[in-house]
Amino acid sequence: MTSTTPHHANDAVKTPGRYHAVAMSLHWLIAILIFGGFCLGVFMHELPASAEKLQYYSWHKWAGVTVFLLAVLRAGWRMTHPAPPLVAGARWEHVAAHGAHVALYLLMLAIPLSGWLHSSAAGYQTVYFGVLPIPDLIGKDKALSELLGEIHEVLNFLMLGVLLLHAGAALQHHWLRRDEVLRRMLPGSGGAVMPLLATAFTAVAFAGVAAVFVAEDEGESATATADVATSPEATAGAAVLAGDLTAVFRQMNVPVEGRFTRFSATTLVFDAAAPEQSRADIRVDTASFDLGDEDYNAEVRKKEWFDTATAPEARFVSDRVQRLADGRYQADGTLTIKNIAQPTTVVFSVGDDAGRTVYSGEATLSRAAFQIGDAEWNDVLDDAVLVRFKLTVPAP
Repeated sequence: MTSTTPHHANDAVKTPGRYHAVAMSLHWLIAILIFGGFCLGVFMHELPASAEKLQYYSWHKWAGVTVFLLAVLRAGWRMTHPAPPLVAGARWEHVAAHGAHVALYLLMLAIPLSGWLHSSAAGYQTVYFGVLPIPDLIGKDKALSELLGEIHEVLNFLMLGVLLLHAGAALQHHWLRRDEVLRRMLPGSGGAVMPLLATAFTAVAFAGVAAVFVAEDEGESATATADVATSPEATAGAAVLAGDLTAVFRQMNVPVEGRFTRFSATTLVFDAAAPEQSRADIRVDTASFDLGDEDYNAEVRKKEWFDTATAPEARFVSDRVQRLADGRYQADGTLTIKNIAQPTTVVFSVGDDAGRTVYSGEATLSRAAFQIGDAEWNDVLDDAVLVRFKLTVPAP
């Protein structure tokens, strides 16, 4: 039965009480999630860019959010249901036990929080179980993302060290000192089965961590970097445009934005008084697509994606423009990607910025229509891609 009176280090007793069933359940569930999430994190980190890796990252995030929520619940439970009194022992042991528990609670909160911030700074919103969007606390910042990633990694290894001491101390109490420290956190009324299971779980958990590290080292030595062609000359001979050209898509229901950094116009003529006489020929260097991650930037240049080696540019050509009732314009034309041409409609508006003409608009495209991505990615990425642009043309 759980004590209702707080105890201090000098209140040690020979036969402590047991933890409440709720505390036990939270303890072991969090332990499973921590070890599972840690092993998954180490394993997925060095994997090459793939749909599988994206799924692992989502599972890792979901495990982290769940640990955070359960840790908050457990801390609240602990405040209203104090732990059983300590067993007899040296004062330094009581201080160390208290310090380890405090460190574990802080790390159970800090590690998911650092991962959340890291993901936000990388430009990837966390969507819990692919259903509940968790708001980003900070904006996209590559340098900050790298720093937060390092902090997240250090905190995880610190957690691993504290857990090793925590579990080792519990097993030492049971197998060497023969007291009730371990048993009071185990379900059941007694017997040798549950302590054996707890020992086996600890051994398997740490063995799993070791195995993942071994597999990671072998994977690093066996991984080769593919040579993928880039094409900075794809838009040579055309007038380079200033502005933004982005593509937004959903990855396991998480919005992801990529940016083309090189695009130009061989023809761009617009007359608001006679829009039907307007025409455009826009070229985009597909190798310039930037997702903020070098591994995935290399992935999208491959044959299954943009195939930049044989089709270095995307091209939109239109000579049919009409004014819409809301004051915007609609350009009907042909978009060619990977040498696949599809009729495409772009809705845009025209503005002025200090004498420069600004074109802003968007179009929704289908990945499948242009054979972008293979079947492996269909369970991870939505087919619809929203292309947005804000292009500035200098005054003549």
